[in-house]
Amino acid sequence: MKILAIATDNFEFYYEVVRELKQRDIPFVSLSPSDPIPPNVDVILTTEREAEAIDFQNVVPVDDDLRKGVRKALSMIKGKSSYQSMIVGIDPGTRPGIALVGDGKILETLHAGSPEKVKEKVEEFIEGYDFQRMTIRIGHGDKTNRNRTINSLEGLAVRIEIVNEEGTTKLTELPDIEAAKKIAFSEGKLAYGEYEVDATEGEMREMQRRSRIKSGEITISKDLAKKVVEGDLKMKEAIDEQKEKEEGESFNREE
Repeated sequence: MKILAIATDNFEFYYEVVRELKQRDIPFVSLSPSDPIPPNVDVILTTEREAEAIDFQNVVPVDDDLRKGVRKALSMIKGKSSYQSMIVGIDPGTRPGIALVGDGKILETLHAGSPEKVKEKVEEFIEGYDFQRMTIRIGHGDKTNRNRTINSLEGLAVRIEIVNEEGTTKLTELPDIEAAKKIAFSEGKLAYGEYEVDATEGEMREMQRRSRIKSGEITISKDLAKKVVEGDLKMKEAIDEQKEKEEGESFNREE
């Protein structure tokens, strides 16, 4: 089996690449730029400076954009310089699960830090891969976070579909990733325009509960909880605002 090699004497670069490959569960071998290249190595990742000293056909010099370099190397390993179809499956949530599929094969799985951060991940895919067309498929559940995600993707020249995700959840360590994979392979209905984001009573109560856990003592107001659920305020900002309000009220009572 052909594998990837990291050829570098730059410890910092080596550490960052190893971390990226381990997150993707990609096997690799470690070399110095002056080492002989094993026959099972197909692609070499190295720094721009060290690339000049490596006499090998498939060398990927990496600049500041590490992930872009890794994606290029992995595409070469798979023998795919370009993809006809790229599909992004998204399981909506506060930390959406994402699965990237290229020509029917899963290329990457990851999480976004928030519904709005999904756009950054998609833009990285667009920059990191060569493809003919892209479709984004998002599960229909968790309406609030689903709509936040769709609205955040405005401006991207991609098709967006809403998929019925019933039966996608699995009892695994990463159920949102497994759901994202299934969503990617399921056709949906076209999404278009801006979607309404309106927090439910249950979502606001849950956010108030989380604020107590995170702060240890403070329960944010319903209005602040609504803003957090709808993505207009971060939890820390809401807690700080609630704390400031309560301290102000306490000061006024003492006067």
